[in-house]
Amino acid sequence: AFVLVSSGGDLDFNMFGTICATIWVPLAAGYKVQWGRVQNQYNCSTPALMHAVLPYAIVVQTMISPIIDPPGLLQFQWTPEAVFWITLSGVAAFLVNLSGFLVMGHAGALTHVLLGQLKTSVICLGAYYLFDAHYTVIQLFGAAGAIASIVAYTHTATSERARKVELGTVGKDGNTSSTLPLLHKKCSDI
Repeated sequence: AFVLVSSGGDLDFNMFGTICATIWVPLAAGYKVQWGRVQNQYNCSTPALMHAVLPYAIVVQTMISPIIDPPGLLQFQWTPEAVFWITLSGVAAFLVNLSGFLVMGHAGALTHVLLGQLKTSVICLGAYYLFDAHYTVIQLFGAAGAIASIVAYTHTATSERARKVELGTVGKDGNTSSTLPLLHKKCSDI
């Protein structure tokens, strides 16, 4: 609720955006939940699951991108500077995906979503304090409330996990298994 309040001045509803969000939000939520479920089911690490899943995703994206990218690859001016920036963008995208998958694998899908909201709130408050961005008091209150809510959730979840470790129901890493190998025999069968 606080994130909605903090972005209240940025709301602009249109039919196309609503349709896209209606399609994307359930897909993204399902993807995040399934990622963690499959990782736990096959007891494999995040890099092992990425190795098993992402090559297929690259093939699908390569097939779809000419349809989605109207100018296409052939009309693009492939200068050394453009190749540099595209490569840098690809490396950054890989690191963003890796960090997201690590969070989903070790902490869960909800934590991944909350970290995204925390990032948005910190950017809002940072822009206000560092760059003199103009936000209403309600938006600033919403961003601060979102951060406080996420900190409270983190404290509660950490306390609950510590209690489970003390009881011996989970390992110190929060999982029922004490080890997550880089490659697990079952993970390659995904």
